[in-house]
Amino acid sequence: MNTTYTTILHHADELIQLNGFNGFSYADLSKTLGITKASIHHHFPAKADLGIAYCLQKCDALAQLDLQLKAKKHAAEQLQGYFNIFEGCVQQQQMCGIYAMQTDLQLMSEPLQKQVNKLADLELQILARILELGAQSGEFKFKATPYQQAVIICCAIKGALMLNRRQHQDLFKQTCDACINMLIV
Repeated sequence: MNTTYTTILHHADELIQLNGFNGFSYADLSKTLGITKASIHHHFPAKADLGIAYCLQKCDALAQLDLQLKAKKHAAEQLQGYFNIFEGCVQQQQMCGIYAMQTDLQLMSEPLQKQVNKLADLELQILARILELGAQSGEFKFKATPYQQAVIICCAIKGALMLNRRQHQDLFKQTCDACINMLIV
């Protein structure tokens, strides 16, 4: 794939995780990358095009993550592997890109909204699959459905990432530990 294209997406990812989708402009990308806004528009004519490409890239990354997690035998290992993907966000005091996109959902075009929702649903499906595996194997016990429990855990850790941005660095790890502790039989 085109290097400029992937470089733009990479830097857009960083800006989305720091400022949200509507918290940056092509001018910000241009300045960060040292290229003209016209170069960015060549690859992504509208910001919605950039957002859709971002969501598609994240969906591919989640599919790859799911394959990696499935290679782990135990649900607890898979859940810990899921938590581990956010370590970079913790270190950089960033929010999750998926939830950062969600915050601006009502301001987005309908095609972009659909892609953002698809991305968020994919993440919840992966987490629900892990939880269902844990319930079936006897590793985890919870009263909600696996999907409902996935929503609870996802919201808890994404909230911890948001608070992490306000100098609560150990809160993410505490939240992950608490999520595992509430599931362990």
